[in-house]
Amino acid sequence: MKLDALLRAHGFMKVERPPVIWEADTEDTRVVPLLGEMIAAALAGGGELSALTLNASNVSVDLMDDEPEGSGPPSGEFVAITVSGATNLGPDGTWQPERPSSVTLLDRLADRLAVAGARYAYVRHTPPTGSITVFLSRAC
Repeated sequence: MKLDALLRAHGFMKVERPPVIWEADTEDTRVVPLLGEMIAAALAGGGELSALTLNASNVSVDLMDDEPEGSGPPSGEFVAITVSGATNLGPDGTWQPERPSSVTLLDRLADRLAVAGARYAYVRHTPPTGSITVFLSRAC
């Protein structure tokens, strides 16, 4: 999935992205509903649409031998999509396909995350800001 059009379509938010964004190994019909839920959660947490930031990043993860498995995203190349702003998305937490989350927001989004092909997701709360980030595999 090419993210350029999706990012341009969200120009009503602050959009951050690298000059060249990798393609994600998923389809837009799977990601758009997830992104909508991420934005809706940020709005429900008190964020204002025009003040929210939509960020897309190219991310490479190379786990060290001494890192415990499951402590973060798996090794690989990903496109990370983040919605952040002055919002309360709940407590910090993570989600992985094989490990259910104990965080309400990620638990509620578990089906959407799985359908989109997400490999990892997390919520961060650093008052007054909050964010939700989803890692999608890079398309080969």
